[in-house]
Amino acid sequence: MRRMLASVAIQLMLAGCAGSVSAPRVTPATDDSSLATRVRTALLNDRVVHGNEITVTAQSGVIVLTGQVHGTEESDAAIAIARRVEGVKDVRSELQTNR
Repeated sequence: MRRMLASVAIQLMLAGCAGSVSAPRVTPATDDSSLATRVRTALLNDRVVHGNEITVTAQSGVIVLTGQVHGTEESDAAIAIARRVEGVKDVRSELQTNR
């Protein structure tokens, strides 16, 4: 009985220690090149935005979108997508609509 209680006590202690150890958090790189790439990838994966017609550049975390879009809905969607990418500080749109 004592062995069983000792075993349970050790298991509870180990479980408490395991809960206090946290895995390191991996954050995406925030350099401008990788930031622009992540925004471009997000635009290319969207159904509303024609990402292949938009150029994405980044400087100090500020994304600049240039190119032609097919209307204000697409322009607004591109800006919103860029803003949702982690690490983006601001988005400047130089997008021009075809209509």
